[in-house]
Amino acid sequence: MLEINALPGRHLRALIELIGERRVLFELNVHRTTVRRWLAGQVQIPGHQHQAIRMLLGDLPGTAGKWTGWGFRDGALYSPGGDAFTPGHVLSLVLLRQQLTAQRREIEALKIRLAIAEEAERRHTGAANEDLRVTA
Repeated sequence: MLEINALPGRHLRALIELIGERRVLFELNVHRTTVRRWLAGQVQIPGHQHQAIRMLLGDLPGTAGKWTGWGFRDGALYSPGGDAFTPGHVLSLVLLRQQLTAQRREIEALKIRLAIAEEAERRHTGAANEDLRVTA
């Protein structure tokens, strides 16, 4: 196998293992003989076909490998773990983040109010104990 073709060949083998040869032939719109020549290293896999292979493996274009394992299927974005995200799910993330930020602020405000109340109670309890000692 040509050294220049080693990586695309490995990617092609991985794709065949993942989705099967028939699906690879369909997705790449090539003949079985072409795939066998690519695998044997007789013919170099064209750049656009290698890009398609990488996309089918989940390496989204323009992401510098940061989204490897992610992919689109049936109108949803799938994580490497198999979780599906629809466009609605993705759009709702902004709202969820805003809600979390508001809840964190509310929690911090409640913590402050609790600390003030605890301090007031401590002072009040201390003052009551002082009164008991004076009268006793």
